[in-house]
Amino acid sequence: MSPTNSIEAAIWVALGGRGTLIGPVLGAGLVNGAKSIFTVAMPEYWQLFLGLIFIIVTLFLPRGVMGLLRRGDR
Repeated sequence: MSPTNSIEAAIWVALGGRGTLIGPVLGAGLVNGAKSIFTVAMPEYWQLFLGLIFIIVTLFLPRGVMGLLRRGDR
């Protein structure tokens, strides 16, 4: 397993949301969907895009997408 794969798995969890079982699955779907699209269009920039996703999620979505969905339910 390469370092990129390990980082990608950590981003699945961060993007989807920690503390739920569905969050990392959602994050994996979003990241892999973006990877499929982005690597066709600009494959040399995929790792840069992955890093930007991580920074944006860490700064603006600390609880991930599931945190947004849960906040919307309240």
